[in-house]
Amino acid sequence: MSNIKVITINPTIHQVFIENKGDYVSIKEIKTRFISKTNSKVTSDELTKVVYRQLLRLLKNQIIEKKLLDKSKRLGYKATKNFEKAEFKFKKFQVESGTTQISPKTELINRAENVIKTLNNQLTQYEVDFQSSIAESEEYKRLFTIAPEMKTTLESHFLAARNHSNQLLGKITAVKNIIEKVELSNQQ
Repeated sequence: MSNIKVITINPTIHQVFIENKGDYVSIKEIKTRFISKTNSKVTSDELTKVVYRQLLRLLKNQIIEKKLLDKSKRLGYKATKNFEKAEFKFKKFQVESGTTQISPKTELINRAENVIKTLNNQLTQYEVDFQSSIAESEEYKRLFTIAPEMKTTLESHFLAARNHSNQLLGKITAVKNIIEKVELSNQQ
């Protein structure tokens, strides 16, 4: 690099490349070391985005290089000779600010995902109960033909099982409707 360009870099990322002294480091290792050094409580997706942006800027300026590690699909990054010659300006990521780590929108999405998970579990239970109730109703019908003398007793059990099936079907419909509404609002 004949013209020394000032490169903005995160101090923690800079430290990771200095500590590696020319060895390749994976994105996973960079993220792990970033979290342990900064004690940042940032989501994995947010951290991946900011680290990748940083790495792309360093690659573009030939401060680091990348290659596939051990015949795998994982990429490794290491400092080039330009890393030692470069002039750096240190700037922390916004996710390190220590104010709010999770945006209100992200928090709403997380809550919605938890609601959907709970509702899906409830839906599964209702569907299992519904199948059981239908089988019970069908068995009472079958018993009518085997023991017609017990028709009065069997009929009351059959009606109770059928009523229970109808209630479960209503619950299944309601839960499916709510899941659909939550998923739609989560996409907007």
